[in-house]
Amino acid sequence: MRDRPAAGADARAWWGLGLLMVPVFMAALDMTVLFLAMPTIAADLLPSGTQQLWVLHIGDIAGAALVLTAGRLVDRFGPRRLLVLGMLAYGLASGLAAFAPTVELLIAARMLLGASAVTMAPAGMALLRRMFPVSRQFSTAVALFMAAFSGGMALGPPLGGVMLQHFWWGSIFLVNVPIALAVALLARRLLPSVRGTGTGRIDVVSVVLSMAGIAGVVYGVQEVAASGWSVLHALAAATGALLIAAFVRRQRGLADPLLRLALFRSAPFTLGLVAIWLVITATAGAELQFAQYLQVVAGHSTLATGALLVIPALVSVAATAASPVLLRRLRPGYAMGLGVLVALAGAVGMLVVVTTEPRETVLLVSGAALMAAGIAPVFALGTNVVLTHAPVHQTGSAQSLLEVGGSLGNTAGLALGGTVAYLGYSRSLQDALPSGLSDEASEQSVQSIGGAITASQGLPAELAVRLTTAAQDAFAVATRDAYLVAVTGLATLAVLVFRGLRTARIEEEPDGDADPTTGREEHADRR
Repeated sequence: MRDRPAAGADARAWWGLGLLMVPVFMAALDMTVLFLAMPTIAADLLPSGTQQLWVLHIGDIAGAALVLTAGRLVDRFGPRRLLVLGMLAYGLASGLAAFAPTVELLIAARMLLGASAVTMAPAGMALLRRMFPVSRQFSTAVALFMAAFSGGMALGPPLGGVMLQHFWWGSIFLVNVPIALAVALLARRLLPSVRGTGTGRIDVVSVVLSMAGIAGVVYGVQEVAASGWSVLHALAAATGALLIAAFVRRQRGLADPLLRLALFRSAPFTLGLVAIWLVITATAGAELQFAQYLQVVAGHSTLATGALLVIPALVSVAATAASPVLLRRLRPGYAMGLGVLVALAGAVGMLVVVTTEPRETVLLVSGAALMAAGIAPVFALGTNVVLTHAPVHQTGSAQSLLEVGGSLGNTAGLALGGTVAYLGYSRSLQDALPSGLSDEASEQSVQSIGGAITASQGLPAELAVRLTTAAQDAFAVATRDAYLVAVTGLATLAVLVFRGLRTARIEEEPDGDADPTTGREEHADRR
């Protein structure tokens, strides 16, 4: 006999969704603003080149390392409690970063920011599953929650530019303090008090293995993508992979593991994770190249490039928020597949319009926007598939796996796309180097477009123009190669979702699943 349908969400739940969107928007904003602020920070704190990289990436590495542990803590102690603690820590870290007198303290504050932000998504998704027990409302809530992240990424550059123009660089961090405090205070009024499982110990060895393993892989691959091949970075990635393997092996023998591998017995759960990982891996390199192509080849200023990139970002926000509409007529696999085909059409179009003689800017931005519109449903609906095929009391852990997949997909995508682009650039420029260059200038030029521009500055005018033109042509070839990677990856993804997820459904109501380890039904305390 079918259970009585769950009641729909009330007004408090929708207000709570709005509150949960604030920290996600804030964290996404911080990711993009920091890149704009780095020149000002460098002029004030005088960091070395290595220290600048640590300022930029230490938060990502800390977050990736802690995300599995954070998901388990959310499941065990309750999402609202962990969200409040995370927001208070985020506010404290933001204050430390704003007034950091040295680059070392700024790096430490950025690490704390990454560690505290890691609770936001697992806690938020765990709360949403209790707040929106009807599947259609839950799909809408997930899409809006993810649209807040896309919106933060889109609005980060223009908002950050305004703040940096009128205030000192610490203002981009200081503005987070009152927001974090407000979210922490309003959480008790607007968010349900969901009890965690409250049972089982957290295996310290598993925590250490997962943290060190994920951090090693993310750091190693990220640095290889950023600065080229290095034995040290390759060793870090390999060591991280071995530690992850040891972590997985240990989970199999624990009665109460940090990560329940039984989650992967659900084919839709596993394929949803793979789909999100693959779409990021396929497109990360192309997106990075496109931002540089607009400046290096198309000749737009940094400010104009930032403004142009807002367009596909806003399209992504709109497509993410609208993606649940597809579920009214299509199963999740077909809805995601339709999105992939749209993104694939955009990527193929970019192969046509990305040339050594740049086409109209509207064509370039339209292709990027088409890709963004198609990718958005993969994230929103893929997340929905993953979460609804995991037990409610393990929502935090499931969302953490999504976060891990995103981090690994981004690093893998930048490494793969960056490597392909570098090879395309260097080969193309090697064959087109103008005669009259010294060996040193030639070697510097084939390493990067920046190296070629720097080398041209000390050359006679005619030779400098020839070198710059050859480098721009080579960079256009490299960008096309990166989009070829995207086309290949998206075509593979289309087959995956149409075939692997064709029977997946999300009609299961995510309410009141019993915790099999305790026999208790978790519930939301609405008092």
